[in-house]
Amino acid sequence: MNHVLTRAVAALSFAVAGLAAAAPQTADTTVPVPAARATYQLAPHEFDDYAFSYRLANGQVAEFVEQGDRQYVVVRNHGMTQTMSALQTKRVTPVQLLAVGPGKFVTRDGVELSFANEGEMVTITNFERLPRAKVAPADIGKPTLAFR
Repeated sequence: MNHVLTRAVAALSFAVAGLAAAAPQTADTTVPVPAARATYQLAPHEFDDYAFSYRLANGQVAEFVEQGDRQYVVVRNHGMTQTMSALQTKRVTPVQLLAVGPGKFVTRDGVELSFANEGEMVTITNFERLPRAKVAPADIGKPTLAFR
């Protein structure tokens, strides 16, 4: 009887080992890579409709500028009463925008910008990812509106 039990255990062990080898690997060693966004070629002077300063409700200003064939956004932190000369002294490194459609831009950090009403308004998704951007904790991840 001991012989029969030993043979049964051995057969079961081989069967389990065979199933384990045939089972798909459960450890996923792949790394997800986000899909590349389609780029959009701006027409000459197309950015002119957006190259302005836009005021946010919290008093910050998002300024859009074009240098050569590149577009940038700069966020400035200041109160409503400061003058333009004070703004110029608080300039920070601009963040490059990548055009993805008419009036639509993204940054390498995942900020999405969409202009509307002939450039009078811009919706900024993930605004908190821009340098010097200030966002209340409850508003992180919510679209931010700015008007010129």
